[in-house]
Amino acid sequence: MATILIVEDVPSVMLSLRVVLEGQGHQVLGAGNGDAGLQQLQRGGIDLVITDIWMPGKHGSTVIAEGRQIAPDMRFLAITGGAPNGSVTRDQLTREGTDFGADRILFKPFKREELIAAVTELLPQAA
Repeated sequence: MATILIVEDVPSVMLSLRVVLEGQGHQVLGAGNGDAGLQQLQRGGIDLVITDIWMPGKHGSTVIAEGRQIAPDMRFLAITGGAPNGSVTRDQLTREGTDFGADRILFKPFKREELIAAVTELLPQAA
């Protein structure tokens, strides 16, 4: 199937995403922070990037912006629960239409089926 890079700083979230995506037959690469994710992206061979937005160091929006410079045709799925200090809520992000530069965004907590549908939508279709 596809090779998916997950950039996520919370190990339990990374594991949950990995289990679902590998269960769908995808190969999953993991990066615990934005810098490591961008290094993985530079190596190539990735079909989709899933990135958390609020992480220590480089936020996911920076990963997306810099990632588009590395791989202009890459698709990005952002995942977020809102701002870590609660200063920005899901409702505010939805009202403002904030997508952090991503092709699609999922708000935590999301269901397994929502993740699978988003990944399927964003992956390049086989010819």
